[in-house]
Amino acid sequence: MDALSKQKALSHQQLMDVLDELKTNLKYMSFAPAGLCIGTGSTAKVKIGTTVVYLHNGVFKSKTTAEVDFTATTHDIPANAASVQEACYLVCLNAAGTITLHMGAIATGSGNALLPEIPSAVTPIGYLRLAVAAGAVDFDASSDALSAAHLTDTYVDLGFLSPRFDAAQ
Repeated sequence: MDALSKQKALSHQQLMDVLDELKTNLKYMSFAPAGLCIGTGSTAKVKIGTTVVYLHNGVFKSKTTAEVDFTATTHDIPANAASVQEACYLVCLNAAGTITLHMGAIATGSGNALLPEIPSAVTPIGYLRLAVAAGAVDFDASSDALSAAHLTDTYVDLGFLSPRFDAAQ
């Protein structure tokens, strides 16, 4: 096999991998805004504010208003004296409608945090971008209210979350 044929075969396989990932993601998507917001039962929780209709492995499901806790220490964000620290938390539902939070890497600077990879067998319905102010105290996932003065919380509802195909994944 010459070099050009090998390159074409590799490009073909890469295209097939991309199409497979898109196919998988199309089976796990939301059809209505989740209305993500600060919890009302506890301001330390993330709340699904509306009934969300979603696909789980191609099967229609729905989830009515519910709240989810952060996981102590696992979801903490340490403060930095000189700059904002932030992370994105992907909000997902499984087949039974159980809500889970999946934290991306902590980034320095506002707007720099990336979403984590989409875990298998869950439907991403939105995310929370949480920033800890420079010079503030740490975000303690087990007790801090999301409305605390040292935190900036931004909620985004998702329909289809396209996979990333660049090196920034």
